[in-house]
Order: sequence, then structure tokens, then C-alpha cells
Amino acid sequence: MKGRNTIAPVVLPHTDCEPGCPLCPPSTGPDARRHAAPSPRPEAVHQAVERALLKSGGTPVEIAFYGGDLWALPRAPRTALLDAAETEVRRRRACGIRLSLGPKSVLRAPLGEFRARGVVAVEVHVLTVHPESLRALGITRPARAGLDALGRLHRARLRAIAVLTPGLPMSSHRSAMTTVDAVLRARPDGVRILPALALGGTRLGAHHRRGRWIPMEVREAITTCREMVRALRSAGVPVLRVGLQPDQDLWEAPPVLSGPFDPSLRTRVETELLRGAASAALTSAWSFGTRAVTFVVHPREESWLRGHENSTLRGFQERFRLDTIRVLALSEQPRGRIRAIAGLVERDEVPPLRGARKAS
Repeated sequence: MKGRNTIAPVVLPHTDCEPGCPLCPPSTGPDARRHAAPSPRPEAVHQAVERALLKSGGTPVEIAFYGGDLWALPRAPRTALLDAAETEVRRRRACGIRLSLGPKSVLRAPLGEFRARGVVAVEVHVLTVHPESLRALGITRPARAGLDALGRLHRARLRAIAVLTPGLPMSSHRSAMTTVDAVLRARPDGVRILPALALGGTRLGAHHRRGRWIPMEVREAITTCREMVRALRSAGVPVLRVGLQPDQDLWEAPPVLSGPFDPSLRTRVETELLRGAASAALTSAWSFGTRAVTFVVHPREESWLRGHENSTLRGFQERFRLDTIRVLALSEQPRGRIRAIAGLVERDEVPPLRGARKAS
């Protein structure tokens, strides 16, 4: 199983993104920014690499520019940051560079130059393909511009990662699923799902203050994200993140005014998905008189199966009147799938998988 690269994050401010960016400050009102936030200096790239190398044990890391749109920055700071990142790649301290760009930037940026500098992946802020939501934010690009951006990245042989934001103004559960369907046709290499939050000093925060938008509740976000993850995973597309963490992902860690902010959002979404898979597997394996059962799960998903303080397992014990539940974490078990075996079995007694690919 190939492990992921250790990330050296460099967070950019949201000030020069496309007009209507939900995380940029509004142009007017109390949340408007009076002075542009400063861009990180090149030294920030070298410092991020140093910290990441300590975590990776010296293995080359991946430099990731998160937050705002790097290509939308003024030319001088943008070039300085890319030069610093390219230097780290040429020194073999970094194995590649990841950028965060808006669709318009992807469609006009010199992707060939990016590849020559060491860029290997680009995260595209697709947000949504729902035209009414884009208009409500003041975004003037066509709804399919994000899909065109993903296609251009594929043609340039760069990894294309789509960033989706359910819960925007004028959106719905249905529009979120429509966006997933459209993005899947563009064949992304990965997806981040970041439900919309009303954050202080941002355009969405201003919409909330003025009563123009009510964010989703946590329960609504879990339901929508669960179905988005289910659809993406069924299509074989990795889900890299569920939920925005303002204190880590954004330049100034703005306060959360409202919305489905929960540091454990990913865990809650995955727990619901695995609970459903485990319930179906247990129903098939259970028969009258069954008093014990063994679940087989991928090691990375064991905590999601168990639930908070083993709440999922306790629920199965009550529902199926079981005395004992054993959980075996086996690396050959495909992620997202659960096997239930009647009785308590040991690792060497687990039947081999049939026709299933090894977990990756």
C-alpha cells in the first residue's frame, strides 16, 4: 500500500480570488477589509518544508499552497513563492508542489510552466455547479467553468482535485448531489467536501449577518456529506477531506458565526456510512440463536465502525441481542466494506476474500 506524502502546508490569504469567492472579505460593509492581507514570504515555504521533513524522517515532502488562489496574487509575491517551492524540489527536499486555484486561474495559467517547476497537483475551487448559488455569491463565471478546469488539468497531466462546498446560498441537498454527478463526469483524482460556514470577515459571514442566508445545521451537513461521500466512493474517487477547519485551513483563523462546524465531521460521516454497511452485513450473517459476531474492517476504519465510545457496537448488541462483538482490523479488507461472521473467529480463521481487490 502506497502511503501519502507528508504535506508541507503554506496557507495563502483570501484576498485576490475570483469575484464572489465565499471566503474572501466583502467589498463593502463592516466585514470589508481595509487593507490587503500580506502574502507569505518565500521564507515561509522553506520553514514549512523544514517542519514537514522532521515529521517525514527526511523523506521528501509535498509542498501545498492552501487557502487563497495563488495565481491570483500579484506577480511579484506569486513568483517568489513558486521560485522558493521549485528550489526545494530541485534540492530533492520536496517531491512536488500542490496549488490551490480558482477555475478561471486554471483556465488561463501556464500549466506547462507549472509542471516544469515541479507542480504535480492542483486543487480547483469548483464550489458548485448550481447557477443560482453562484449568482447569489456574485460569481460571474459559467457554472461549468470548474468542470472545464478539471478537464484542462487532465490534459496537462496534472492531478486534478475538486473542492466542493455544499450548503451555499440558494443550494440544497439535491444541488449538492447534482454537483457530485457533474464532477464525476470530469474524472477528478480526488475531492474535498467543505460545507459552507458563516465566518467572520468573509462574504458568507456578511450574507449571514444581513439575513440573506441560513447555513446548514450539523445534522443536515452530515446527511448531505454522507451521500456525497457514498457517490464518490462508489465511483472510486478518493475523498481527501470532509469539513473546513478555519484555524488550520485559512490565513487568519476567522471566528465561526454559524454553520455546521464540527472538528469530528469526517468521523461522524464515516461512522454513519460504516454503520449502514455493518448493519447490512450483520443482517445477512445473523440467524436465530446467534449470540456472537465478528466484524472484519480495514485498520483505518476501525474507529469509525466502533463509533464514539463503541456506541455503534453497543447499538448492534441491543438490536440483535448479541452477547459479544469482536472487531478484527485486517489490511486486506477493502476500505468502505464490512464483513460480518457469525461467532467469534481469530485472524487466521477469517475466510479469504473472493474477487476483491486489495485495499489501497
